[in-house]
Amino acid sequence: MRSFLFIVVSSLLVTYAFGSVVTDFITSYASQSIDAQRVVVEESQSPKIRYERVLRCGKNEVIDVIAPDPFEWALLDGKSYIINNDEMKLSPATIVDIEQRFVQILSATSTVISSTSVVYQGESSYEITALTRNATYIAVIGKQPMLLKYLKVKRSDGTISMIYTSISIVPPDYFNNFIKGLKIDSATPETMERVAWKIISNIKNASIASMDINGVTLTIIAGMFLPQENFISYLFNSNSNISPQFLVNQFKSQGYNSLSIKYENVYVVFATKVKIDDLRVWIKKVFNDQ
Repeated sequence: MRSFLFIVVSSLLVTYAFGSVVTDFITSYASQSIDAQRVVVEESQSPKIRYERVLRCGKNEVIDVIAPDPFEWALLDGKSYIINNDEMKLSPATIVDIEQRFVQILSATSTVISSTSVVYQGESSYEITALTRNATYIAVIGKQPMLLKYLKVKRSDGTISMIYTSISIVPPDYFNNFIKGLKIDSATPETMERVAWKIISNIKNASIASMDINGVTLTIIAGMFLPQENFISYLFNSNSNISPQFLVNQFKSQGYNSLSIKYENVYVVFATKVKIDDLRVWIKKVFNDQ
């Protein structure tokens, strides 16, 4: 009986210490202000490496993708914005930072598997592993201060690794002054812009063009999806005098699989060599409610 009680008490102590590490990190993260550099590696059928500068104050941040494709965006009070020069415009679709997602998971309903003391790049650190239904998160966090140094996310479709190469602690005003220097446009993006963003963010090698047919402007987006197949899409307002079925028939007559959808007040016509059922699955994933 005495032995059994010892095992139970020991387990409770381990759980408490473990939970304390996570709680302390979440609390520390919310008050941190940093200027940092990191590398993001996506390991999948089409591997990618990004080099980013991160300016963060608590859970608000600015991510400047330096290479290979320059792109700057911000997360403020849970809303994502696209930064262009000195203007910050509400993003047509939510942009997700895996680091912020990891913190949300720890704060919510994740199952934390383990917390282990490790030495990372010569510094005493914690390794935290968290499990969700769709992914496994492995993070390395410094002990003093509790800064996130490394994060790996494993999913069925690939792995993303995020490695901080330098971190400087800065005053909160450093971030606030940067934001004050931007003109913020919080207007809701037009439907056409949101539809285009949905498509572009789910394909590779995207290209955008426009053309006029009978006085109607069509936005044309081409790229690669699923994962090595090309496709093209035509976007135009539903109140125009162009029939989406006419375009579908034109593509079919040229040997393509084609279909159209209506998203709010925008028609989108797709054409590809991919099987029509696979195209439908991809569209459902991108547009959710179609």
